[in-house]
Amino acid sequence: MCESYLGEKSTSSTLLTTTSEEMKEIIIQVEDSAYACVLGMLQLCEKVEVVNDGECVITDDSTDLCVAKAIGELRQRRVFRFPCDYTYIMMIMNEEVVKGLPFFYSPMEFIAYLKALDFDSLPGKTTLYDTVNKTRGRYPNWFFDDNPKDMERMRRINIAKQFLSALGRAKRGMSEGLSEK
Repeated sequence: MCESYLGEKSTSSTLLTTTSEEMKEIIIQVEDSAYACVLGMLQLCEKVEVVNDGECVITDDSTDLCVAKAIGELRQRRVFRFPCDYTYIMMIMNEEVVKGLPFFYSPMEFIAYLKALDFDSLPGKTTLYDTVNKTRGRYPNWFFDDNPKDMERMRRINIAKQFLSALGRAKRGMSEGLSEK
């Protein structure tokens, strides 16, 4: 589908272990390469029950697919009024508000990522650089050097909020699709 922009990932699992009659909940992180082996060992233990192996099994392709669905939903709903609005998606991903999303060292990497996800009509690198340079703080407390009116400031912050909501819906949809199989 597209190039992977993610590094080594871990999968979180919630396990219950028995000590006498009581079950204790623990959370472990296992590298993807060892996940199947660890899960196999846990199945051999009589007093261990795997309760949850993550909200959604996230691989590089499924993360990219969730991001693509979320951005596609925002485009369909015409959330992006200006080319610079894509910058807020890049910034929210770089701030790691949601763990496991790609990090972009430059707007050029972000544009390449969007192109790899088959999006067209994208902003230029200068537009993204300029918008990053005039945005201060961390989400959701962003401030803008161009001093927009309150409605415009909220619109910009809401782009990020809507992306996070759409991303959550995409992850849940993917998780539900996996659980039906």
